[in-house]
Amino acid sequence: MITEEDKDFVYVSGWLKSDYPELYNELIEILNRNNVAHGLLNNTKDYWCRDYMPVQWGENQFAQYQYSPDYLKNKQQFKTDTDKVTSSLYHMEINKCPLIIDGGNMVACEETLSTNGQPKSYIIMTDKVMEENPQYTQPDIESLIKESLGSKQIEIVWLPWKHSDLCGHTDGIVRFVGCNDHGKPIVMTHLSLYGKKHAEQMRSILQEHFEVNELTVSEKNNLSWAYINCLQTKDLIIIPGTDNPTTDKEAYEQIKKLYPQYADKVFQIQMKSFINTGGGALNCCTWTIKTSFTNEND
Repeated sequence: MITEEDKDFVYVSGWLKSDYPELYNELIEILNRNNVAHGLLNNTKDYWCRDYMPVQWGENQFAQYQYSPDYLKNKQQFKTDTDKVTSSLYHMEINKCPLIIDGGNMVACEETLSTNGQPKSYIIMTDKVMEENPQYTQPDIESLIKESLGSKQIEIVWLPWKHSDLCGHTDGIVRFVGCNDHGKPIVMTHLSLYGKKHAEQMRSILQEHFEVNELTVSEKNNLSWAYINCLQTKDLIIIPGTDNPTTDKEAYEQIKKLYPQYADKVFQIQMKSFINTGGGALNCCTWTIKTSFTNEND
C-alpha cells in the first residue's frame, strides 16, 4: 500500500489557484523550492480533490469510489465528476468500486516488519461508510474495499463517526507517522476536540493496532484538527497554520519531532480563512501520488 511518505507529485484543483491565489502561490513556492513536482486538475467543481480523486495503492494502480457525499446532497453544483478529471490525466489503471467513500476518509498505514515476510497494511476509516452504503453489510463493504485496493491482507480499522462532524473523515483525526523499532505503525492523533467518551473510544481502537501519539496544545483552538490535515510527500511536510501563534508553534514543533527524517523540510502556511470558509485544510485540497518507482532489488 502506498502511503503519503512515498508520494512525489502534488495536484491541486484549478479553483484553488483562481480563488485563493495567495495561498496557492505560497504553496507552490515551497514546492518549487524543494523540487516537488506539482500540477493542476481540470474539470473540478471544488477544491477538495482528496475526496473525489482515486486512491493510489500500487504502481499506476488506483481505486475509484463513488463520489456522492451526503453533505453535497443539496449542493450538486459542487459535485465533481471524477471521470472527467481523470480523463485529462495520464493513463491510470483504475479499479472502480460501487461504494460511496470520500478519499479523506481513508488513512493508509503500513508495517515495516512482518513475521511472514509480507508487511501488513491498514486503512483507517470512520464507520460513516456503513450509513453511506446501507445496501451492503460490513463484511461486504470490507471485501469490496480490499478488492479495490488489490489485497486481501489489508486490515480496515473502523473509528466511530461523531455525527456532529459533517464529513466524517479520518484525515483530520489521525495521521500515519511511520513505524517503531518493532515494525509497529505509529500514528499521530488529536482527539481532544472530541468529547471524552468518544475520544477514549477512538483511542482504545487505535491502540489495538498502532503506537498512538497525541498532539497536544496549551490553548483551546477549534481549528487545531487542521494540524493533522497537513500535506506530506516523500520530500517535505507542510502544516496548516491557524493564526494562533501559540498552538501553531506547538503543533509545528511536535510534528517536526515526530518526523525526524524530514529534518529541515517541515514548513507551515497560514490558512485560517480558507479553513473557516471551506472546512478543510491541506490534505483535503491536495491529491498526492507516487510517479517514480524503483526496483527494490536494484
